[in-house]
Amino acid sequence: LSTVGEIDSSFVSEQTKGELNQSIPVVVNKLILDNYDLIVTLSGTSPHESAGYSGGLKIFFPGISGPTVIDLLHWAAVLVGIPSIIGSVDNPARKVINKGSSYIFEAIKAPVVSFNMLFEEGQESIIIPKGLYTGIGFEGFIKAYETTAEASSKIHIVYIEEPLKQAVQVMDFCYDEVWTAGKGSYKLQYPGVMAREGEIIIYAPHIQFFHSQKEMDWTMRSLGYHGKDYVINYLKKYPDTSRNVAAHVINVRGNAEYNPKNGEELFDFQVTLATGIPEDVCQRVGLGYRDPATIQKEDFEGPHKLWIEHGGKYLYKLKN
Repeated sequence: LSTVGEIDSSFVSEQTKGELNQSIPVVVNKLILDNYDLIVTLSGTSPHESAGYSGGLKIFFPGISGPTVIDLLHWAAVLVGIPSIIGSVDNPARKVINKGSSYIFEAIKAPVVSFNMLFEEGQESIIIPKGLYTGIGFEGFIKAYETTAEASSKIHIVYIEEPLKQAVQVMDFCYDEVWTAGKGSYKLQYPGVMAREGEIIIYAPHIQFFHSQKEMDWTMRSLGYHGKDYVINYLKKYPDTSRNVAAHVINVRGNAEYNPKNGEELFDFQVTLATGIPEDVCQRVGLGYRDPATIQKEDFEGPHKLWIEHGGKYLYKLKN
């Protein structure tokens, strides 16, 4: 890794509305700084909880920027909140990504070309190409990303008629841990999509753990899944806790009212795991449990219910 700059704390504070008041080092894999003839980047674009849309300059910052940057950027994004970021082309998190990437591009010696892929999934997980958007250099990256994101909004956002009381996200085998399968919750958190006290069910019988790395898995089990205010209070007691893990548990669990006097939380909706993780473990981390064998598609069809194939892939919004 090599440090090529630093995002000033005042800029970070401005973008997070005072929630985070510290600078962010601009660190990048040093291989990218070698004397190449050409650097080509490939990225897919769809709604993303920490960047608005994936792709573009995110491939550099935090894509190849090391754990410190990854932790801080995800933490900064969660302080802003999923509803303010996901599915928006221009947002505070993306501004921080662009700012950090500008330092990286100043240090790169070779010309850089961006290929932003756009695709959707058909029946039986068949990939259907929808577009390929390109750009050259820093400004070209931004323009290509913005064009791809606008196109993504037309195929990766699903509009529903009424708030949902129950939604089942059927997670494909590419999601092999709760760490990634958490997108099943993220993509249903746009304001108004879930009815008050509704339930998001992450259906993935093949998942056996929260994270494949034992240390990360242990941290997630120790912290549990809570709202932002609870986690901020927890970090005061345990400041060495990974900010990336902290961001993950908040993003999965969603918005909550927190009473610091008794530690109780009142959540907007319930998040339930129908996975290979035992019931007692789910309860200890603050998530609901359902036996995967009891989940039947026909039970989740009807008013205020939704059965979602290709779980975690599409962002849901209310019409109007």
